[in-house]
Parts: sequence; C-alpha cells; structure tokens
Amino acid sequence: MLNEDTNILITGATGLIGGELVRRLVGSGVGRVSCLIRPQTGRSADDRLQDRFRLSSDQTCLGGEVPVEAVAGDVTAPQFGMNSADFARVTDSVDMIIHCASELSFIRDISCRQTNIAGMENLISLTRSCKRSPLIVHISTATVCGTVVNRCVTETDDTDTGDGHFNEYTRSKLVAEQVLRASGLPALVVRPSIVLSAELPSENFAKAILWFLPLLNEFEAVPVNPESRVDVVPVSFVVESMVRLLQTPKREYGCYHISAGEGGAMRCGQVAGYLDKYYARSTPLTLIRPDQWTREIHRRYVRTPRQRKFFATLKYYLPFLNMDVVYDNSRLGSALGREALEIPHVTEYIGQLLDLVTPAIQEEDGSLSVNRVSAATSLA
Repeated sequence: MLNEDTNILITGATGLIGGELVRRLVGSGVGRVSCLIRPQTGRSADDRLQDRFRLSSDQTCLGGEVPVEAVAGDVTAPQFGMNSADFARVTDSVDMIIHCASELSFIRDISCRQTNIAGMENLISLTRSCKRSPLIVHISTATVCGTVVNRCVTETDDTDTGDGHFNEYTRSKLVAEQVLRASGLPALVVRPSIVLSAELPSENFAKAILWFLPLLNEFEAVPVNPESRVDVVPVSFVVESMVRLLQTPKREYGCYHISAGEGGAMRCGQVAGYLDKYYARSTPLTLIRPDQWTREIHRRYVRTPRQRKFFATLKYYLPFLNMDVVYDNSRLGSALGREALEIPHVTEYIGQLLDLVTPAIQEEDGSLSVNRVSAATSLA
C-alpha cells in the first residue's frame, strides 16, 4: 500500500504517464522517488528529468527540494543498466517498482520486443535482487485484447497470443504481462485505454496520438465507421486512478482497466462533426464504413499522390478506429467509487490539443493548409 514511507523506482519517467505520475506521487507524500532514465548524447538523466517537468510547467519539482532523483539506466540492459552504487542503493531500499517504460511504435517491431518483453524480464530479475520484495506496478495497455471487435472488453479478455494483433506493440505488451504473471512476484497490472495529454502544454505529447487529425482535412471521405466507439481518457484521470488504487489497502483484483468504458466512450461520427467545426470545413468529412469502402470509392476520394501518401500513414490507425471496442471499467469503479469514473468527455478538451497539434503539423508539412478556430469557442 502506498504511504509516506514508500520508496519507489519508476521507469519511463520522461513519458506522458510516467512524468505525470512522478509529479502526483511527489505531491501525495511518499518516500524517495527514483526515476530510471536513459541518458542521451549531451543530456544527462537529470537533464532529461528536469526537461520533463518543464513540459508540465511544474515549478515544484524543478526546485530540487522534493524527494525525487534521476538514476541513469536502461530497461533493456541487465540490472536496468545502473552502475553498481545505484543498483545496490535501489535494491536495498525500494518498496515499489512502477514500470511505465514502453516502446509505443506501431512499426518498430524489434524495439517493441526489446523494450516491452526483454525489459520485463530484466525488471523481474532486478526485483528478485531487492531486499524488501517490492510490489511491481506494470503499466500495460487495454489493447492487449488484440483484434476483437464490436464489444465491451473485460480484464479477462486477453488470451489471444497468436496472430490476433494489429501490430507488435499490442502483442509484446500482452507477452510482457504473461511473463510477469509467470514470475509469481507480487504485481498490479493497470491497463489504460487511449491516453490524451489534456491540460499539458506540450506539442510533442499532443502530436503523439492526434497527429493524424489535421491530415484528415486533405480528404472528403475516409473509411471509418461513424458509429464505431473509441475509448479515450485524459492523462490526469489515469494518474489519479493509479495513485488511488495504490492507496487502497485491499484490492480485489490484480488487473484493472483505466478507461472511459461504455458510458464515456466517444463515437467517430462525433469527432468528425467536431473537426468540421474546429477546422471550419466547407465540406463536412464523410465517414464510410470500411465494408462499404470499395475500390471505386477509394479511387474517387484518394486521387492525388499527396492523398495517397497521407492515406498510407493513416492505415496503421484505421483498424483501431474501426474496432468499435470499449474497455469495461467496473472493477475500477468498485475499487474507487463510481464518482471516480466521472471524467470529462473528449470534446471538452480536444480543441486545446488541436491548438497544439495543428500548427506543428503545418510547420512540418508547409503545403498543408487548414483553417482553424480557437479552442475557446464552444464546439460541443
């Protein structure tokens, strides 16, 4: 159970969830928070941690007077790549290891296996060296369920280990969970759905998920089912839910979805309508069910080399948009109370993220021309 004496090792602290989690843990009052961070050329682990706090405009953690430290290391290396002094200190004192580090790419298969699977194996080895038998808290993903469609998925719907995955990312995250369960070590697995960087003034975090939305302005129609549901949550909801779960004395389960669930998921048609207003489109974006997207329709709406280029990049995301899957959050509601599931709908904050994403995409592709209105304008 998380309390003021809990010493924590956290991986992935420079990422979206990891960075916000560090800030929330420090604010909640814990022991020492050690952040395992891979140094980069010209940037130390501490430099990268401070840069992450700046992305959140966090002056408290930047002050240097809070119990948080950067530890140089790498989850893909034995002993997490720590030097002997850091390894000895961490394994002597840590009570909890929160594993946020992950390769998120849909195309870098080898990196997914190295970071997500081999990284878990290294985590288990490190944990066995710890003196205090720390709890492992593994940040997985609700998409480990694979290529299921048209349903509400529960935490037990994760048995597909064959070819039933759209990419190596989701498969490797499932395998990592299986490796962890097979270890027999004390563990809690949390599975966020799609996480957006609401309230963070970071262009990079906003682009990580929403980069493709401005590109839709290049098309009159795309093969997306307007009735398909997409389960999206803000990072603040994910982090708050995790901390409250860790503060709960007796958890009934070892795995929880952190998701919008059936009551909070958005439909693709809603988002298309929002984009029409946000970008002041003269012609509304038409969503056509994939099973009705014929070769003739494709040639009609994907005509130019530029459109073909953009369509090729979208193909990695179209399966997720068309799954029509939400992730059951009943376990989370039972553990934290149903009021904990009252989260803002995506249309309440996506405009702020588009204000960050759109200029960035325009700058990267100077020929991309889109109109936009202020996110302060009511578009609901």
